This record gives sequence, structure tokens and C-alpha cells, in this order.
Amino acid sequence: MKVVDMFGCGLPVRAVSYSCIDELVKVEKNGLLFSSSSKLADELLMLFRGFPNECDALKSLKNGALETGSSARWAAEWEEHAKPLISEVI
Repeated sequence: MKVVDMFGCGLPVRAVSYSCIDELVKVEKNGLLFSSSSKLADELLMLFRGFPNECDALKSLKNGALETGSSARWAAEWEEHAKPLISEVI
């Protein structure tokens, strides 16, 4: 569920590689997977290369995350489901 929330916010996912995660995380499109601490470290260094202005890999993954979990869908779900429940309580 957290992966879907991250995509909804346009946040690329970095996740431990396990069975089924590739159904959500598309490597080099909306996130990256790692299987060891050294691979995680290498990929983080790659993502932040050129920080703060020239993080091309990070920008590309962010665009992929936004496409995967459009914030427009999040807003629609909020209006339809969450907001009415919160409005009842307040």
C-alpha cells in the first residue's frame, strides 16, 4: 500500500526486491529495487549525482512515478471517499 501512496505523491520508490514487487515497481521507470546494502548505496549515489540541479535519473523516475500514480486520481479519491468521512466527524 505504501508504494501506491508514494506513486500518488510522485515519489519514486526504492524497495527491497522480493516476489511480486515488480508488479508495482517498474525498474528504471518509476523506481528501483535493491537486494543488498551495497546496491542500495550505489543506486542512491547514482540518483543524487549532480544534486541539486542535474539529477536526471531522479527526475526521470519522478516523472514515471507521477504517471503511475497521478495526483489527479489521488484528489478524486480524496473528494469521493476520505473528505466525506472526515466532514461527518468534524
